[in-house]
Amino acid sequence: MLSIEFESARFLPYLPESSQANPGAYGFELALWLSQALMRAGIATSYPLGEDWGWFIEYLAGEAEFMIGCGSRADTGEGYTGKPIAWHIFIKQQLSLRQRLTGGAAPEVVATLSQAIQAALAAEGIVPIVEQAA
Repeated sequence: MLSIEFESARFLPYLPESSQANPGAYGFELALWLSQALMRAGIATSYPLGEDWGWFIEYLAGEAEFMIGCGSRADTGEGYTGKPIAWHIFIKQQLSLRQRLTGGAAPEVVATLSQAIQAALAAEGIVPIVEQAA
């Protein structure tokens, strides 16, 4: 799994805290923007889908399926405060049982997605920290 982290006020939620899926679980605006930015780079993803922890978009490359998660690491207390939020994007391949048994991972696709995401963030003046998790 590849992790991309940064702080920014660029993707702040525009709906009030009471309208969020879970308090402090932001990411819809980031996921929507990322889906559009990747499309401009020729990478078509799904629309954002919600989870308890945030939002994600899906990308298919042949038989390989990838989840690009977008969430926040905000200590919101009583709701969004207007300060920049620590954002977290991750790229994770969803391996089928057959792929797990045959070693069917596609690290080159993760690298391509990571480069496209970093380029889109750089165009917004955002310099992320990128880490490869074991």
